[in-house]
Amino acid sequence: MKILKYLFFTALLLILIFLSFGWIHPSVHYGHEITVNKPVQEAWAVTQDDSKYNQWLKGFKSIELLNGEKGAPGSTYKVVVNPGEGQPDFEMIETLVSIEEFDHVDLSFDSDMMEFKQRMSFTEADGKTTIQSASEVIGKSMLSRSLFAMMEIFTGGFTKQETENFENLKTLIENNTTDYYPAPAPVEGDSLMVE
Repeated sequence: MKILKYLFFTALLLILIFLSFGWIHPSVHYGHEITVNKPVQEAWAVTQDDSKYNQWLKGFKSIELLNGEKGAPGSTYKVVVNPGEGQPDFEMIETLVSIEEFDHVDLSFDSDMMEFKQRMSFTEADGKTTIQSASEVIGKSMLSRSLFAMMEIFTGGFTKQETENFENLKTLIENNTTDYYPAPAPVEGDSLMVE
């Protein structure tokens, strides 16, 4: 009987320790910074090109406009992501909170398990662009908060994923061949005649 009592209290203690992680760390903050050898206009255009999301965002499958005007503050999207091989897809609702061309974009994601917020900031100097992320994950239950806190504390899971995504983005921007700002085609009859 004493063994059962000790097992019960040990299990209870382990559960309390686990839940304390979520209480002490109700949200997880992380980020990454890259510098690319491209002007801010091109770096910005690549990051906003949803046809290239799957080339730098691990697990990205699709994005669909739900409400509002595409690219406008307040617009919402359904985002489908697959977290890894053998795992089911999950959906998030993305809200474009704030956007200023060539400066920043603020996004908010909502799913059954969590809320996720991210700011991407852009600065240019000497023809190079620095892109910096500041991200926050908040579990919707004490269980998910504890799980997320432990993932980050013991494995750096969120930081690793952000680093991988942004290093992929760096490669994508530096190898970009898409001309996002083509010069307008000359219109016939626009040339000035000099006599």
